[in-house]
Amino acid sequence: MHRYYYGLDAVRFFSACAVCVFHLGFYAWAAEYSSMERIFAHAATFDLLTPIAWMGWIGVQIFFVISGFVIANSANGATPFAFLRSRLLRLWPAAWICATITLLIRMAWGEDFGSQLDGLWYRSLLLWPKGEWIDGVYWSLAIEIVFYGLVFLLLLTRNFRRLPAMAWVMTLVSIAFITMSWLDTSGLAAQGPWFHALAAQAELLPLRHGVYFAVGIWLWMLSNKSFSGIHWIGLCLAAIFGLAEIELRAWEMQTVEAPASSGQLLFAPALVWLLAVAVIAACTQRPDRFAPRTETGKTRLKLIGKITYPLYLVHSIVGAATMAWLIASGIPPYLAFAIAMALVIGIAALIALYGEALAARPLKALLDAAGNAGARLKPLGLLFRKADAIPVKAS
Repeated sequence: MHRYYYGLDAVRFFSACAVCVFHLGFYAWAAEYSSMERIFAHAATFDLLTPIAWMGWIGVQIFFVISGFVIANSANGATPFAFLRSRLLRLWPAAWICATITLLIRMAWGEDFGSQLDGLWYRSLLLWPKGEWIDGVYWSLAIEIVFYGLVFLLLLTRNFRRLPAMAWVMTLVSIAFITMSWLDTSGLAAQGPWFHALAAQAELLPLRHGVYFAVGIWLWMLSNKSFSGIHWIGLCLAAIFGLAEIELRAWEMQTVEAPASSGQLLFAPALVWLLAVAVIAACTQRPDRFAPRTETGKTRLKLIGKITYPLYLVHSIVGAATMAWLIASGIPPYLAFAIAMALVIGIAALIALYGEALAARPLKALLDAAGNAGARLKPLGLLFRKADAIPVKAS
């Protein structure tokens, strides 16, 4: 039985809200050529929110750390099929609902289903790793899915005990990529065409963001007392270069992507990420201290955690459209922002409470039928053989 870490649900929700504030309070008006900008159409600016909102993208880097921890915890000792089934049931139902809502909003704003929009919707329904998608926020799911694929391979080959080695590889690859990115950006050592071709795949392969998953894996190992001295070096290196990647992202945001954020504190996103990682470490080292005392409290905190995924998928286009419509109707911009935030959280809660279960029912039946049939076929035996596990010691 895998331990449930209630504190992570609160960090998840904070991260999702940070991304929402970033997109609705800053990116919708400050970034050119985004899907939100086309819908929001410069209806207003939110200058007062900029010092906080501009760095809300840091929620994604926090998500990646949580994912590294949670996936290591849930995959330990699982069969490959059980792991695959759990990931599909977690990712697909909400994506089907949220992608369809986003499609309808974009069509309501005048886009034609048959002119590229249909392809974006199909790719989003399938969670196809290579974009473009119905909404730009799906880019991070591509990186998640590649990470899941690496863990699946460890389970399939009964090499889950090599998870620390995978964390090392992800860390070292990211260190090399981030270092070359810094050298290229600063002009100290311009990289050749091969590097820029590779960088174009950085939102598919865990090149730039692998360090965050590695931090999550190291923290999981620390929490179950399977941590050794060499792992401290890995954790520290991954964290240091995670901070370097965040600084690079902040610089890109201020100079290229959204110059309206120029002049804001470059180190602020890194500080937020570092504090979030400290909270993750604290609530996973002492999980009982961060768990609600009542069953009602535990249920509510689990729901907050469950809301985060549909909230992340649905907030940007729905929120931008809501704000644009409200402002055009005469509602003050900051009130429109607050209403849009409340609306997308409410929609995400409805999806988490009712929509996902309804959408998951036929998928669950299909996967269970496939599992029952596959378990009887010898060639598929690897999928149903319990993998090795990393010993977990009580906290």
